[in-house]
Amino acid sequence: MTTDTRERGSTSVFAVIVVAVLMALAGLCIDGGKALNARATLADTAEQAARAGAQQIAGGSLRGSGGVTLDAAGARSAARSYLTRSGISPDGFSVTVTGSEVIVTLEEDVPTTTLRLVGMGSVHVHVTGTAHAAVGINQEES
Repeated sequence: MTTDTRERGSTSVFAVIVVAVLMALAGLCIDGGKALNARATLADTAEQAARAGAQQIAGGSLRGSGGVTLDAAGARSAARSYLTRSGISPDGFSVTVTGSEVIVTLEEDVPTTTLRLVGMGSVHVHVTGTAHAAVGINQEES
């Protein structure tokens, strides 16, 4: 049996390319899953912090105007307290209170493991959670 010297080693090149592609796909699956998990966890935390803030209703707003207004300082404090207890770094979030709405924004860089080999050291995750103060059963929100 004779072998053609022009084809010698072509299987090795093919194997290297296939292994590289499979490693990249594994990296996308592993690190993509980590990023999706971190996004879901952060989204839940942001929503819960916003709900904690939306519970801080200004007492006079219920009796006087019939509308619901938040105690802005109390809402910010409650949301920040919830985030701190959840282990979120103070420079990784912002809390905004407007009228009867609390908006919590979280950002985090999720470190990668496999994709680090191709120069992608982390994935940036940005989520926003919003909550409105409850206005009652028969009253529509304005």
